[in-house]
Amino acid sequence: MTTIDTIAGDQEVIVMLRLKFKPGVVDQVLGELLPIARLTREETGNIEFQVYRANDEEDRLVLFERWANQAALEAHWAQDYTKRVLTLFEDNLVLPLSQTEDVTYLSDMMRAAD
Repeated sequence: MTTIDTIAGDQEVIVMLRLKFKPGVVDQVLGELLPIARLTREETGNIEFQVYRANDEEDRLVLFERWANQAALEAHWAQDYTKRVLTLFEDNLVLPLSQTEDVTYLSDMMRAAD
C-alpha cells in the first residue's frame, strides 16, 4: 500500500478494504487473518480493526480500520505479520489488490460537522 498525499499529520485515518477472494479459499484466509487481526488491535495507534464477511457474497471480506494518524497506519504496514497478510491476499484474491477499486479512505462526516 502507499501513503495517500491528502492524509497527513495527526488526523484520524479510516480505511475500508473490500476483498473478493477466489472461490473456496475464504475460510483458509480467515484462519490466517483473524489471529493477525487480534495483533493489529493491540498496535499503538489502532482505534478499531474489524473483519467482516459479506452475507450475500461468501467469497468477500470487508476490513474496516481506524488509526489515530497516518504514522500509526504506516507502522502497521511495516509489521512482518501485515506483510504476510498482504502476500496472503495477493495469492488468494480474484484480482490483485487495487488502491482505486478495493481500498477506500473515509472521512467521518459527523465529526467534521462538529
